[in-house]
Amino acid sequence: MLVHRAGVPPPRIEALATELENGVRLAAEEFTRGHIYGSELGANIASVLGQSDDADGQTRRMAMTVIANALVFHESLAEVEFQVTDAESGPKRGVRPIETFRPGGLFAPGEICLEWERILAVNYWPIFWSAKEMLRLMPTATANALLGWLWLTGQKLVAGGVTRSHDLTGIVFQRLIADRKFLATYYTRPEAAALLAALALPNSRPPGGADWGDGETLASAQIGDFACGTGTLLSMAYQRMSLLHELHGGNPRKLHSPMMRHGLVGLDVLNIAVHLTAAMLAGSHPDTPFDGECLLTMPYGEQDDGNVAIGSLDLLAKTVQRSLIDTAAAISAGGRAPEEVRDLVSRVGHAQFDLVMMNPPFVRSTGMEAERRGTGNPAFAAFDTEKAIQRRMQDSLASLRGQPSIGTGNTGLAADFLDLALRKVRHDGVVALVLPLSAVSGREWEEARKAIGRHCQEITVVTIAGAGSYDSSFSADTGMAECLLIAQKGEQKEAGRATFVMLRQRPKSTVEAELLAYEISHISGSGQLRSIERMDGQIEITIGDDHYGVMLDAPLPESGPWPLAGILDGELAQEAWNLERGKLIPLGKPRIGHIEIPIVPISRIADRGPYHADIYWDNSDGTPRGPFELIKPAVSPVPTYPILWAHNAKRERRLVVDPDSEGRIKPASGRISQVELQEKAARVWGTATRAHYNRDLQFNAQSIIAAMTEVPCIGGRAWPSVIFENREHEYAFALWSNSTLGLLLHWWVSNKTQSGRGTTTVTSIPNIPTLDVRTLSGAQVAAATAAFDDLRERRFLPFDQIDEDLARAELDRRLLVDVLGLPQTLAEPGGPIDLLRRKLAREPQIHGGKKSRIIFSGRKGERSERRSDR
Repeated sequence: MLVHRAGVPPPRIEALATELENGVRLAAEEFTRGHIYGSELGANIASVLGQSDDADGQTRRMAMTVIANALVFHESLAEVEFQVTDAESGPKRGVRPIETFRPGGLFAPGEICLEWERILAVNYWPIFWSAKEMLRLMPTATANALLGWLWLTGQKLVAGGVTRSHDLTGIVFQRLIADRKFLATYYTRPEAAALLAALALPNSRPPGGADWGDGETLASAQIGDFACGTGTLLSMAYQRMSLLHELHGGNPRKLHSPMMRHGLVGLDVLNIAVHLTAAMLAGSHPDTPFDGECLLTMPYGEQDDGNVAIGSLDLLAKTVQRSLIDTAAAISAGGRAPEEVRDLVSRVGHAQFDLVMMNPPFVRSTGMEAERRGTGNPAFAAFDTEKAIQRRMQDSLASLRGQPSIGTGNTGLAADFLDLALRKVRHDGVVALVLPLSAVSGREWEEARKAIGRHCQEITVVTIAGAGSYDSSFSADTGMAECLLIAQKGEQKEAGRATFVMLRQRPKSTVEAELLAYEISHISGSGQLRSIERMDGQIEITIGDDHYGVMLDAPLPESGPWPLAGILDGELAQEAWNLERGKLIPLGKPRIGHIEIPIVPISRIADRGPYHADIYWDNSDGTPRGPFELIKPAVSPVPTYPILWAHNAKRERRLVVDPDSEGRIKPASGRISQVELQEKAARVWGTATRAHYNRDLQFNAQSIIAAMTEVPCIGGRAWPSVIFENREHEYAFALWSNSTLGLLLHWWVSNKTQSGRGTTTVTSIPNIPTLDVRTLSGAQVAAATAAFDDLRERRFLPFDQIDEDLARAELDRRLLVDVLGLPQTLAEPGGPIDLLRRKLAREPQIHGGKKSRIIFSGRKGERSERRSDR
């Protein structure tokens, strides 16, 4: 298997991709010289692909790619002497090579179309039908010129071995598809696809419970990708299944026809995606004919009957509508008759797939994503869909969601595709998805995580401890941290546990991915895996002498994030997990016991302040939602309603921060009277306090998690208020929150999707674990107040420099020793808390790859700060 993976070096694939990209570009330019944008021919060519003739040339490059791919696939069929007939009852012969259709140096487009019709009589509809129709629409001179350019490129690809590679079309696809900003059809890297396929189809678990050598059972297996894009995932799963079958004595060629007919289901809203997927799958054994396939372009947007379609997500319905599949087949295969697709409906029903493997779209339908793009609903804005149609599509999706709904506007379509996967896979089947990292840590994904916990067992989550979002991604160009989720459908054998794999970096090749998957599966199945509770260290993933990451087994929380994601040092995770439960286990000491520290959620000791929109925003109809106007910066020397609203990292180096804004009560507007506004203002002002919590903490720039103000003020967007009944507890809370242990717990439970940042929301602040300040004695409260007063003028370094921050070390000592009465040895230089600070500073999620450091200069380090390269 490793020899197979290493068969085509990635640099060669990249070079060939560049050849094809250049050939496609030149052919598209040649076409445009004779047929300007908006011409009748341009529109007709675009309609074959279900696109519009856009002025940036995207659709024309797609068209050239389809024709080039058909030429290359044609040549691969000729190489293996694929059999066709000149007439329905005539003798069989091999497919003629492309060169035979160029007598005298000029192509005969009509003859090529006739040869493609002969191939279509056997099959390969998604590959050849669109290419044939586009060639037939072109004048002979135009078609001849384009074929010259494209075949010149095709010869280079054939000579380079592309007819034996599954990677090329995927690499080119992600370069050519401009609409990905809406459809988010990002290309899954081959090495990531190989890792996901190997974990989803381990050697120990053949589909259907059969032996890998059992061709009959494997031939009845069903693998689906409902957002197939380039076909990389579907192709990698099929490839692995065939290889394992061969390694166990089977003949993968015999699997090909039944798998293509009913075993492999690939759906997408882009016709070219289905075209490329078909080419990748059929290319496994181009000389082996098959009778039908389920590779379909799904209807999207407003349809001829006035209804709207939402692509593969229409399959969330309890029963699949025959009309939906008929329409999809017509789009994909040039209007083949219904009897030719008669059994497609039965192939896409619920609870019948052995494996659903996807990298679904991530785009959201609400929030800032829509504001930045100027679209009503980015999730349904592809193909220039009108805003009114977008709203209808959103309503259609909402009607198909279950209760409770896994997907929401804030999770993006990825959660809905997870829902689709869980519905389609059978009991004991496997779901294997590439998801945004927020799937394991984001508040909006709460119901999705609960659904996984309820309906799945043998859950594995793979993340990357990368310093940046790009480094933490499995896709080619999302620029977003991602995770791999692999889970078997079925009730948990034990109460809610999962295996968390945290890699140091992405695998560099499919060979490396294969070895990693083997090692991960071996550790999971051999009893070597260690749990997060035992604090007995992590298990390292090693191949030879190289260290690739760590693994831990952990229980799934009943609610809240799954914090074990993207972590470099598993011991930090064990420390945080135990501290959240009130157990401080000194690092670097023999693990013979622990120190009890009273830890509770913030909600047990304090209330939270209002959501920022309830302070100053207006409703969509212009009426005030919040009673205040926001004046930033404050104008009054002593504001009546001071507000701590936004971040300024340099201003927030000390424990005490000045308010940056003020509020003024709005004048009456519309149906809101002045009396009502005054009452609203009184309620908001009633939340004013001195303690405020950082809801958008940037570890590598900011220095404090809890800020205190000299006078009570309203907590704004960046600094929501934390309201204590006993205001004397504010000081102990601020000390704890800004200590190393406070940072550890905030980092543990926050959303770490963005590099170097640990965000939370106003509504989730009450769930953050903190010191139970109610248990402190009067003397301890006084000690906390004294420590705070002594430290209030000290300047703290950003958290990524916590290992060199003398002020933080002093805060830790005063909190642990003077306030909590713990042993002095905990806070000594080189002691357990010092070790914890050094570990935290090395975490990629903390430093985010920042190359510079803050240096305080001036008398006693109090006057100024500057940056210096590390």
